[in-house]
Amino acid sequence: MGVNIKGGNNTTGLANVSSTYELQVVTPQTEADAGFVQISTEMDAGDVLGTRTVVPPECSDDYRLRVGLDQTLFNASFEGTTLLTTLYNQLLTTQTTGQANGFLTLNNTPHTTTTTAAYVRTHRHFPTFGTYPTYLDLWIREANTTATNAISEWGFLFLTAQTTQQPIDGIYFRRTSGGSLYGVVTNNSVDIATTAAINTTNVPSRDGVGSFDPTESNHYLIVYHNDVVRFWINDVMVAELACPAANAQFTSSSNTPVGLRVLNTGAASAGRQLSVGFINVGFGDQNVNKPWSHALCGMGAGSYQLQNGNTPGPTVTRTNGAHGHPASTTARIAGTWTATSAPALNSLGGLWTTPAMSTLTSDADYPVFAFLNPAGTAALPGKTLYVTGVRVGEAYVSAAASTNSMLLSYILMVGASSATTSTADAATTVSGKSIAIGGHGFTPTEAVGNYKPGFDMPFESPLMVPAGHYFVFVVRPFGTVTSNTLVVTSSLAVNGYFE
Repeated sequence: MGVNIKGGNNTTGLANVSSTYELQVVTPQTEADAGFVQISTEMDAGDVLGTRTVVPPECSDDYRLRVGLDQTLFNASFEGTTLLTTLYNQLLTTQTTGQANGFLTLNNTPHTTTTTAAYVRTHRHFPTFGTYPTYLDLWIREANTTATNAISEWGFLFLTAQTTQQPIDGIYFRRTSGGSLYGVVTNNSVDIATTAAINTTNVPSRDGVGSFDPTESNHYLIVYHNDVVRFWINDVMVAELACPAANAQFTSSSNTPVGLRVLNTGAASAGRQLSVGFINVGFGDQNVNKPWSHALCGMGAGSYQLQNGNTPGPTVTRTNGAHGHPASTTARIAGTWTATSAPALNSLGGLWTTPAMSTLTSDADYPVFAFLNPAGTAALPGKTLYVTGVRVGEAYVSAAASTNSMLLSYILMVGASSATTSTADAATTVSGKSIAIGGHGFTPTEAVGNYKPGFDMPFESPLMVPAGHYFVFVVRPFGTVTSNTLVVTSSLAVNGYFE
């Protein structure tokens, strides 16, 4: 049916129309009378699922539209069964931690004894920069949340004595004795702000099925800068706190670690547990322009350390006298060098020593270091190794030369499925791809103590080593080796990161 619209001639209670019969609309000029329009973007038209999906844009507290400027500072998961000690510090009193099935669990074997605790924090402390937000995402599940005489805390959390109830600094969630949940800000060992008990009645479950359940894996988010901190659960804001007027910022220190703690303040009625499955810390709004390699190394992904799921340790072998620094007073002993296959130490660089040239074959490849980038499994993330540069150290004459001049040529071989330099491409094998990076030359009169300068080789385009494949450093001698007593000691340093 049609609706008749006619001019109201500026009469109270009647709408005006134009001479061509369009309704004349003016938005309210008084702010209190104004409505609003919500802007949303369509993620999916619903052609397959049947339901159109739209999401609103997000603004920060300083009115900046959140776009693709966020910078990840720290990103960690918990594959495998060994906590990566290069990233985390554990302070334990009777309680233990356990890592399995993608979670790190505090109070893993549930203890109820009074004054016992488990506290895990990152070695790294994370900054805030004035009005730019800092984000902390945690995927957490809990057990025995209503236990009495037990508390659990997670977020930015710093303390030095795990059984002391009061943290020193932090912005974090706290579940108290009996199960109430709060957002807390601690400054110099004083809780300067605490939310009311968080009501989770209207918080959805993370997967949208049923209601919020703390024993399921839920997404907790803390967003803060110098003026306000907000607490979120499963994309629903559940609390916010303004910075007290007496303080310039929330915490006493502007840099705070990520921490998790379970503490029994008395004889607990049940063993409170806290399990974390993923952690991410990031900056918002500012165009940091931090190179991705720098960001990854800040997350503990430098080429000098093994990655999550492996036994923690360095990638440069340093365990005993046969492997050089730091336990031995000499470099790695010569050992047996065999063309194409040995010594092939599973080490991403380090100190090395040749045998006498007379024991080698001229123009043959000797793989000195052959680092196997661990293969990915269901319990271990397969990381890609990017080599951004190497340094071959000074070549020291440790046994005098005789008879002939020699050149030691150095080759990097990446991506092979075997440490053997003769590996060919086939259905189940991959040959190494090689790049010659330089060498050291020696005269037939070289004396002990002589040395040749080291050199750097940066790679503007990094060398890429997939998971389950090798990085190999090859030494190839040129010249007549017969009767040559020359022995050379040198080193290899590798710069890069895992992604």
